[in-house]
Amino acid sequence: MQLIDSSGNEYGFYANVNPQVDHPRWSQARERRIGETGQRPTLMFNGYAEEVAHLYEGMDLRRWY
Repeated sequence: MQLIDSSGNEYGFYANVNPQVDHPRWSQARERRIGETGQRPTLMFNGYAEEVAHLYEGMDLRRWY
């Protein structure tokens, strides 16, 4: 298996937790889940806000997406 680093700096580490900040090339506002048809709104913190939001306190999730 060959690993390819394709524009690693265009997609920040916290990109998956904030659907309000789009990836440079696509929207993150909606997602398609495996095994489901259609799309649904992407939830903040992937639906685990109640459990993990405190881990991101004080972070600007628009800047550090």
